[in-house]
Amino acid sequence: MIAIPPRPLEAAPLEALAKLQQLVGEQGDYVAQVTYAKTSWGRKPKALFATLKGKLAIMCSGNRRCTYCEDSLADEIEHMRPKDLYPDQAYVWENYVLACGPCNGPKNNRFAVLDAAAELIDVSRKPKDDVVPPVSGVHALVNPRIEDPLELLWLDFRTWRYVPKIDDEASAAWKRAAYTIRVLRLNDRDELVRGRRAASTNFVSRLHRWIEMRTRWSDEEQQGFVADFRAERYRGVWERLKRGSQAPVEVVREVEALLTEAPEARGW
Repeated sequence: MIAIPPRPLEAAPLEALAKLQQLVGEQGDYVAQVTYAKTSWGRKPKALFATLKGKLAIMCSGNRRCTYCEDSLADEIEHMRPKDLYPDQAYVWENYVLACGPCNGPKNNRFAVLDAAAELIDVSRKPKDDVVPPVSGVHALVNPRIEDPLELLWLDFRTWRYVPKIDDEASAAWKRAAYTIRVLRLNDRDELVRGRRAASTNFVSRLHRWIEMRTRWSDEEQQGFVADFRAERYRGVWERLKRGSQAPVEVVREVEALLTEAPEARGW
């Protein structure tokens, strides 16, 4: 998971979202707002949300990859803050990302916050629980729309699994990272682990190919190569390769040597 580049939404869809959100707020108490947010989502305006989906697709990494796993095609609008818990965020542009079903489904309405003492509190609501507002606190799920996940999550190049970047298990940063890894099942799916390992080899091999062939290619061929490079899955692997920290020495040396020879690749 990597940071999503900011992309402002045009005035017309923003206004349409604001009107939908206003209707949620007009329902009265919290229970009524939750009920309305859930039912209204099923009949949301198709044209408006087709536009929003297109905007979110542009913001995805690679070739429209899932915001969370970076593997599968992103085809579902996901509320990072679940509308069942936060009806005031049901129609808020900044609360949306595009995700795949295997990520969006298991995450569902799972959510947690950290209190003032950095204690993790699960605010997920089970079917028979009372419908009450979640306790306040710092949202535990890392939000790629407003923060850089690289500052909290790191990829272990020996196991190809994500780990908290901070070692202090009592810290809010460690707990947020660990929670995000767990709730999104980033390490629980073997196909993702294998995919990250393969992506690392692929990115490095492509860079070798670029250095070997760039002077022989036409401008069109160069542009095609860069476009294909940027369309690869697991962009998070590439971002971590470029940063180098916490990677094995041999990996760092190889990537740094390649980037020294082809510094333009740092922007890919």
